[in-house]
Amino acid sequence: MEREADVIIVGAGLSGLYAARELKAAGYEPLILEANDRTGGRILTESPLPGIPLEIGAQWIGDTHTRMFRLAAELGVQTYPQFEAGETKYELCGTGVLDQTEFYQRFGDDVASVNRVLATLDTLAATVSAEAPWLAPEAAQWDAITAGAWYDAQGLTPIARTLLEICTVGILAVPTVEVSFLHLLFTIQTCGVGAALFSEAEGGAQTTRFVGGTAQLTDRLAAQLSDQLILDAPVQTIEHSGDSVTVHCRGGRTFRAKRAIVAIAPTLASRILYDPALPGVRDQVTQRMPHGSAMKAFFIYEEPFWREDGFNGQFISDVGPAHMSNDTCIEGREEGVILAFLEGAQARTFHRWDEIKRREALIAQMVRVFGPKAAHPIAYVDGEWTERPWTRGCYNANMGPFVWTTYGHALSAPIGPLHWASTDTATQWSAYMEGAVESAERAVGEVLQSLA
Repeated sequence: MEREADVIIVGAGLSGLYAARELKAAGYEPLILEANDRTGGRILTESPLPGIPLEIGAQWIGDTHTRMFRLAAELGVQTYPQFEAGETKYELCGTGVLDQTEFYQRFGDDVASVNRVLATLDTLAATVSAEAPWLAPEAAQWDAITAGAWYDAQGLTPIARTLLEICTVGILAVPTVEVSFLHLLFTIQTCGVGAALFSEAEGGAQTTRFVGGTAQLTDRLAAQLSDQLILDAPVQTIEHSGDSVTVHCRGGRTFRAKRAIVAIAPTLASRILYDPALPGVRDQVTQRMPHGSAMKAFFIYEEPFWREDGFNGQFISDVGPAHMSNDTCIEGREEGVILAFLEGAQARTFHRWDEIKRREALIAQMVRVFGPKAAHPIAYVDGEWTERPWTRGCYNANMGPFVWTTYGHALSAPIGPLHWASTDTATQWSAYMEGAVESAERAVGEVLQSLA
């Protein structure tokens, strides 16, 4: 036996680190086992140029993410607002590249129809409990169809339907035909309302960034827990009984505790061997929660030239390779940075391309949208998540038809001394950092109650 603790935590992402800190503050000894050689999980900050941190993973918090604002303040990590001033570019259904003013002039009715659909989604989501979506009055009906099928039935024009698809895939990171309509409503409910979920303006989910990069949060948490943190320790087997767990890691390393919090995504948690085996319903739900696919591509320029032209660095395009972009300049720096998003089918396709070919295709898109000044970035960085062995996907885990109503009740329920955390199990802001902290709070509360 290499080491004993009160609670073993599997995974040193935001959920696991936060849970460990709270347990330590409550007087218990946590032990964090992380498969990777770094902490952070789906938070990853890289700096190709000094002073320019780029978020390969989680990047923003929103105005209502109270847990994250509180955590940042406690850790001494400052925040700054996401740049939004200026017009967005649109390129949909063969329109060519249009400035926002012209797009709204030509397709204002289409945008209005999208807003009506979002309002309907808000109304329907209000009937769905984030804690038990399978109990919604229309749960069986909504879980039997995909979000894409429901969208198709709304009588939208091609422009409106395409715009709605791109915005939704930006949240789910999979095509809407792969997600149950009930899951979409659950996602909206956990994040407040559709307007907050889809918006990048005030009240939205992407209004605020962290000075120095998001990894400042997990790095500082890890520094507080250095004596309780073991890296390069992939968990292979968890033996569990009523009052103890024995965790076996690769290389024959063994650890023991009274409780365990498995703070990794459900699909990764299912790859651990449990002895005795978990109930079939828990195994089945984790088999049906695949990660989404997402890639970020960053273009660094000598200056943010698009701002001088009255644009905010954002585009929405169905031509690709990227469907959306964002001004992601670093506060206090002169360089201009644009982030292009490839999500769902786009990420699945283009991450297989050679990097040089992918870069050339994306630069061609940047020139098409923002003009010849975009042709020569001083640096380019991209990052994708499905190839990373201890992540295997991006920020979201989605349920297809019939999963919530058949298996959903088993997602976060404790099993003996085993407890579950990760943003994928959250009931507030699931798939966001706020959700990671919320799920950790729930799991810690369960553990403290059981130990008491």
